[in-house]
Amino acid sequence: MHNGTKKRFNMQFINLWTSYAAYYFGRVNLSLIIPLLMVHFGLSVHELGAVASAFLFAYAVGQFVHGHYSERFHPVNYMAVGLICSAFVNLLLGYKAGVFFVLFFGEMLDGFCQSMGWSSCVRAVAAVRRDTREAATCALGTSYQIGNSLAWLVTSLVIVRLGWRWGFWCASIVMMARGIGLLVSKKPRIERSERTTFQQVRATLIRPVIISGISLALLNFVRYGIIIWIPTFLFLTRNMTIGAIGLRVFLIPLAGCIGTLAYNILTRSRRGVGRETLTSIYLLALTAVLFSCPFASGVFSTVLIVGTGLFLYGPHVFLVSTVPGRLVKNKTAASSTGVIDGMGYIGAMLAGIVIPFLFARDWSWAFMAMAMCSATAAFLNLVIRPRRNNEEP
Repeated sequence: MHNGTKKRFNMQFINLWTSYAAYYFGRVNLSLIIPLLMVHFGLSVHELGAVASAFLFAYAVGQFVHGHYSERFHPVNYMAVGLICSAFVNLLLGYKAGVFFVLFFGEMLDGFCQSMGWSSCVRAVAAVRRDTREAATCALGTSYQIGNSLAWLVTSLVIVRLGWRWGFWCASIVMMARGIGLLVSKKPRIERSERTTFQQVRATLIRPVIISGISLALLNFVRYGIIIWIPTFLFLTRNMTIGAIGLRVFLIPLAGCIGTLAYNILTRSRRGVGRETLTSIYLLALTAVLFSCPFASGVFSTVLIVGTGLFLYGPHVFLVSTVPGRLVKNKTAASSTGVIDGMGYIGAMLAGIVIPFLFARDWSWAFMAMAMCSATAAFLNLVIRPRRNNEEP
């Protein structure tokens, strides 16, 4: 790759990376606002679980829809529109989130807007950087880990100083600014798909995509069990303030970034482990950590909770970016991302509904359920192999 081309790609990658990181200000802010809505408006944990599931249901549906239609538009413009729409929804939620039905339908609309980002982002990166595609898509995964971490840290500090409404408004400001910046930025040339809907679906629904989607559904039950409910767990069982919770939970995706970088190094080294095998090893380690969490206390409990991120995000990046990124030559990178991520968010939606019922019995039940999902996903990942059907190496 020539220096000029490399520099141009680096700028385009940074543009996409920072834009998807900004999406997470509107994705994870609710988890820090939930405890305060319970206190100030008397909303129950089951009502708020239904709200979280509404967001995730709309996100799952949106992944299938946007994954297909974003193949027909420029992915960078598609991402920008999603950011701007989500910013408007969060602006409105800051005024009326205390009303259950407004919060429910507002989060559902936000979920649909948020789902415009990832499939477009994977398609853009995979199409621009063809020589080191798997490394580039893996590096892209750190965007939502750092974005998640920064969003939790900044949102918790803003809420402590300005109140819960600013948890929504801060997200709105960040996403609006980044969306407008992305919309007016210089864009790479990317080919569009000319297939009919039936042809696109047929080309997308291949064995590795389906298996990856099932694995991601199990993994997202764990991931969103942590994202949505760990702040509430710390609030109810450790009597922590929102500020103290924010200073702890922001370390989870930060540990995930370290785990993802280690994952990438291990698979790229001369004696590197295959990505499918390493994914299963990571997931088995995550299973062990989750089994241990209910029995730990004090500092060790915090270390284990943060440790979930270390083993969670490497496999997640593999499933949502590396697997579909292999399909860019077949012009199904975005649609495959949409199918995999859409199936994955069915598991995330179940985390919003099921986990409140489990921790109503005991928090250990929730951790055991997440551990079992992680173990099952570990075995499923062993049957995902590259160079099958229409896949690229």
